[in-house]
Formats: sequence, structure tokens, C-alpha cells
Amino acid sequence: MTDFLNISPLPNYVDGKAFEGKGSYTVLDPHDTSKEIHKVSSITVDDVPAVIAAAKKALPAWKATSVIERRNIFLKAAALLRERIPQYIGVEYSETTSSEGWSGFDLTCAADHIEETAAAATLALRGEVATTDAGQRGYISRCPYGIVFGGAPWNAPLILSQRACTQPIIAGNVSILKTSELSPRTHFILAQIFADAGLPAGVLNIIHVAPQDAPAVVEAIIANPAVGKVNFTGSTRVGSIYGALCGKYLKPIVLELGGKAPAIVCADADLHHAASAIKFGGWFHSGQICMATQTAIVHESVAEEFLSILKSNMPGLCASGNPDDKAPLRGLFTEASAKRIKELIDDALSKGAEVAAGTADVKGNVVQPLLLKGVTSSMRIYKEEVFGPVFSLLTFKTEEEAVVIANDHDYGLAASVFSRDTNRAHKLAEGIDAGMVHINGATVHDAACLPHGGWKQSGFGRFNGLEGIREFTQTKVITVNDAHPFPL
Repeated sequence: MTDFLNISPLPNYVDGKAFEGKGSYTVLDPHDTSKEIHKVSSITVDDVPAVIAAAKKALPAWKATSVIERRNIFLKAAALLRERIPQYIGVEYSETTSSEGWSGFDLTCAADHIEETAAAATLALRGEVATTDAGQRGYISRCPYGIVFGGAPWNAPLILSQRACTQPIIAGNVSILKTSELSPRTHFILAQIFADAGLPAGVLNIIHVAPQDAPAVVEAIIANPAVGKVNFTGSTRVGSIYGALCGKYLKPIVLELGGKAPAIVCADADLHHAASAIKFGGWFHSGQICMATQTAIVHESVAEEFLSILKSNMPGLCASGNPDDKAPLRGLFTEASAKRIKELIDDALSKGAEVAAGTADVKGNVVQPLLLKGVTSSMRIYKEEVFGPVFSLLTFKTEEEAVVIANDHDYGLAASVFSRDTNRAHKLAEGIDAGMVHINGATVHDAACLPHGGWKQSGFGRFNGLEGIREFTQTKVITVNDAHPFPL
């Protein structure tokens, strides 16, 4: 078996083989950009026809492959991934700003999702018999789109890249997956495990693209008539570019974009549990999660007690770019990201916000965990996605006010409600504009068996579960009719 991960420069994976593109770039250490991690062979627009041709060639046979056979390959790939988690933690940790804990979490969740995709496939793709007119039988089947083009980000590199290709593939499509230029080797784990599991050549094609080549390459792929559907996970800014291109070429798309997750804490909530979940949701992986808790909305009668509990759980919670420090959090992926967060903090503090917990400290790409209080709607941090280890504490008097605050931004991905009264919590959850609301659970939650996606500028379409597989199918109706007279 070919060891794709250790080929230098890191190749593309096309037609089941290492593929050298006409471009290249270098991956730098995000904590010290003077250090080179590895070199990457990337494709340019001139390579797109070869990539499309490989996928097209594989499509007829894969489309005809039974769901049971597809499932068996997926289960083997998931088993290989689980066996290699200790090895692959090092791949993700060395290339990204993921901590060892987050890397293990990411890899384990990815294996869970591949297994669930395999398990759900037969039900998700089952056809239906429809009741129609007398003398007619109607059959509804789910058919693949053909080639599905997916783009995945760096922040949860394996769980987000696997769903971009595995859910289309299990549905009978073939996939072209564009890696993030910040985590190409981690994404390339998928090439290794699926090649070793026996996935036929050309069913999964993984390409790297240098940032300067991305606009031309992405448009060339989306524009190609053989590409039937697109999916993208990432920022709302880049997602709008993908969406515009798909509108231009009339291609359907799934978008999972930014978030501004609120967590409502009612007066009757278990405050220790709520504080633990919100600490996890706000600061895990330095807040670089689309579902990260951005606003804790706490009833005014318990706000001080809640804050006291949260602060008591903070000793030792800090970020560092130096692995020798053994800090639970690492830095952000770029200094530019940290600089933007510092601007959000400075803006809030200059307008009257106060430090409620943690430290307002940004050095290089390292942002220390921070909770602000006294945040108002005049401050940028009230509405903007942070994507870092900084969130706000706001208070409310009435449940109606809590829902207004929870919805007062452009996003709608995830949210939480904490209350011992399930009926109250459910009513609040129904009022929140989000694709996922977790009662007495953290906003960071991505169950493989449940549909995952957002409202408003958090995107549309769904990954995961039955809905995620069906998202990459189109329905076909076939009727069988008895002979009968027509009116003309």
C-alpha cells in the first residue's frame, strides 16, 4: 500500500494515485511562520480537466455498486481510522493549531460519522412506492448527482472534510474534495484510509489549491457540466462566493457557514452544569468552532452566582503557542485572526464593557480565554462572529427578552437553553432562529445521526444522518400505467 501521507511534496490524490499538479505552496507553522512544515503539490486551472476526467470515469461503476458494498468499504475505512488515531493525532497536531485533545476528538468524531453514514445508507437511499391513480403504479427513487465538489476548512479538519465527501459518495456520487491550504496533510488522511479500505480509483479525488489559484480553480470545477452539486463549509464571506458561483452556473449547493451561538440560562437552571457546558462551548479549541458559544444570556437573578461558578472552574485555563507549556489551548491559525479579535475586545472595552473572567491578552496569534460583561448592542462583539476564545455575558428579565437577544444577529447555526423545566426550555428553543438548539447541552454538538446545518447567514442544506445522505440525491419518479384511452 502506498504511504500517501509521507510523500514529499504532499501530492494530490486523483484516480487512486498520487497526482502532481502544476502548482505548489508551502505550509508554515501557524505559531512561528518563519518555520516551514512541509511542501505541497497543488493543482492549477490547467489540471482541472484531468481531475474531472478521473471522477467521470469512476462514476458509472460506482453508481452501479450496491449500497451494501459501499457500506462495507466505509466500515473498513472507519476501522482503519480508529486503529491509526494515535498516529494521526500527531499529523493534525503538527500541522494545525489543534491541541492533542482536540485532535483526538476530531479524529474520533470523524470515525463515528463514517460509521453512521455507512449504517444509515440503506434506509436513506430506500425507494418508495407511491399511491397514484387507478391503473398506475408510481415509484420514487433517489439518484446521485454525479460529481460532487466539496470544500472543507481547517478548524475541525477531519470531521468536516469527511462529511464533504463521504455522504455524497455513499449516495452513489463520486467526489472531488478541495483541502484547506492550512491543513492539507490532515485532510489527506481520508485519501490514505479509503485507498487502504479498497475504495475504487477515482471515486474520491482530493486536491490542494494554492490561495492565489483558488478563484480560478473553484470556478472551473463548478462550471464544468459534469459537476452536479457542491458543498462548502467555512466562513460566510467565502460561502457567499461559492453561492454566487453556483447561482451563476445553476448548481445546487449545501453551505454550512459562520455562527454566533447563544446560550440562555434560566433562573431555575442547574448553574454548575450550565457553567460547565458554556465553558466548554466557549473556550474549547480556542473558540475556533462554528458552534462555539458566543453569548451567555443569563437571568439577572442568578447572573452573579453563575459568573462565580464559571470563574471557579477557570484555574489553569490558558493558551500558549509553545508546546512545552502543556497549555490546554493553543493559538489561532493566523495573527490576522488574533488582531481582529483584539479589535473586537478593544472596541467593547472602550464602550463600557468589563472583563468578567479571564484576561484581555493577545500576543501574536495567541488569544487568552476571556469573558466580557456589560456588552451592549453598540459594540461590534454583540453581533459579529468572534471565532476565538472570547464571549459575552448578558442578562435578561423576561424570557421574551432572552429570545430577542438570542436572535439579534445574522447567524442561526446552534444555540443552547438551560432550565430544569423542560417545557419552558422547549418553548424557548422553538423561539430561537437556529438549525440546532440543545436543551441542557453545549452549543458545540455534532451528532452523526442528526441533521446538521443552519439558518440565515449560517447557510442552508444539511449534513449528517438520513438528511445528509439524501441531500446528495435527486428524486426520480417512474410510473407504470395500464393501457387506457386518452381524451384527444
